[in-house]
Amino acid sequence: MTQEEVKEAVNYLQTNTPLKEKYKGNDNYGIPKQEYLTKLVQLADDQLSKECEQFIWLSAYANNNPRSDYHWKCDVCYDECQRRNHLEIYSNAYKSVTGSL
Repeated sequence: MTQEEVKEAVNYLQTNTPLKEKYKGNDNYGIPKQEYLTKLVQLADDQLSKECEQFIWLSAYANNNPRSDYHWKCDVCYDECQRRNHLEIYSNAYKSVTGSL
């Protein structure tokens, strides 16, 4: 991806998704959320799948903490799959995680 494509993808996630307001500002450690978005949009599909698996599991693990960063990271993984028109990446990751429970 070019730098311009990365900017456009991050801008899309921050302006055109239902949870767009969650993806602005800083995370719970003061790190700009845009840094994670920038990393996420540059992942290959197989890497995105692993990222989805990780944050689906962690979001469920942090169920007792509604302010956990794991929740918005899980949400943005879904939105990134949707932006790529590959929701099967998220669906397969979900099945992989829940199939092991």
